[in-house]
Amino acid sequence: MKKIVAPTLQEAIKKASDEFNCSIVEIDYEVIVQPSSGFLGFLKRDAVIIAGKREEIKQEGNTKTSKSQPQEEHCEYYGDYAQNQQKQKSIYTNIEDNFFKQQPSQQELAQEIQEGIFSLFSHLPYEIDKIKVKIENNQYVFVEFFGADCGLLIGERGYRYSAIYHLLSIWIKKDYDLSLRLEIADFLKNKERKIEEYLEENYDRMSSRSSFQTKPFDAISIHLALKRFREAIPNKYIVAKPISENESIITLNEFKGK
Repeated sequence: MKKIVAPTLQEAIKKASDEFNCSIVEIDYEVIVQPSSGFLGFLKRDAVIIAGKREEIKQEGNTKTSKSQPQEEHCEYYGDYAQNQQKQKSIYTNIEDNFFKQQPSQQELAQEIQEGIFSLFSHLPYEIDKIKVKIENNQYVFVEFFGADCGLLIGERGYRYSAIYHLLSIWIKKDYDLSLRLEIADFLKNKERKIEEYLEENYDRMSSRSSFQTKPFDAISIHLALKRFREAIPNKYIVAKPISENESIITLNEFKGK
């Protein structure tokens, strides 16, 4: 038996099969430490197993029966053999479960993300009552904070909101390959409402002129505005241009060759 360490349980079993030069179904193992992906790289834990090749373990565990031994010992030996066979069947089923189990459901993923976020913010001095997490169309994770201190999470001019957004979006994209939609005290809804109002007021000029330049948008609004303007006016070439460290404008032009 050998101690095997790997990032995941599946990798540990595969590593054990390579170590003993056999198929994974021939590996008998015991999980010592369950792996954990942690949160944003913190508290990450590798899988640790004690593993061996099934036939070798069987040979080590069973003693040879001599002809002079009493019949009762033969009966006991065959009883152990039946138990070993049942154990081997259980091991095979366990391996099948680990390697061929279905992917977690959206609800399970949402719960995992929710627990990770709540664990992080439980260490901060903010009164947060609830964190709602929902996966939409297998593309977006919608995260919404509820609590008395939600306004404090936004910060002056949305700087704290922006920091939280980037922190969570990097983690969610890296571990789940999903985009983030973050809502805190209707901050995002208010941004979208203002962009929609701006679009309604300027739509005719934006769509009819060969060139148009918008007012400055902050770092959060610029991404929302770009997406919304491209949806509303698909026949224009629409890009953002930074004018300061925290602000950008959007320009709309005719496509080249048109």
